[in-house]
Amino acid sequence: MTNEPGTTLPELILLLLLVALLTAFAVPATRNARDQAAVRSARDALAGTVARTRMLALSRGSARLAVDLAGDAVHIESPAGEAAEPRRELGAEFGVDIVVDQATAPVMLDFDGLGVGRLANRTFRIRRGAAEARLTLSTYGRPRRW
Repeated sequence: MTNEPGTTLPELILLLLLVALLTAFAVPATRNARDQAAVRSARDALAGTVARTRMLALSRGSARLAVDLAGDAVHIESPAGEAAEPRRELGAEFGVDIVVDQATAPVMLDFDGLGVGRLANRTFRIRRGAAEARLTLSTYGRPRRW
């Protein structure tokens, strides 16, 4: 028997087991944090698009925000009905689903020249995994994040 410095096989196996155990605890927490960040970012992107639509309506007389629930995308139309901005694919960009209770067709939010929206109150639920963020648009188009 020699007293050479080094690591024995049982010590190495124990170390690898400990690393694997710590990794098993860290992965779900990391996944949940990523999902929360994705849904919040998508919600904020949707709220930003609402604000840009309102600004476009103030400058051009009217504008429309279209939220495509089937494609999880949003786009802004000018008064003439043409796209004022490129379509933004929130589902592909953030890996989320957008859901609105009792709505399957695209949800349209029209803003007049005073920047006032015309829509029944809608709550958009943005989901990814177990994470969810919500954006409620009031009758006049004011967004509320929660």
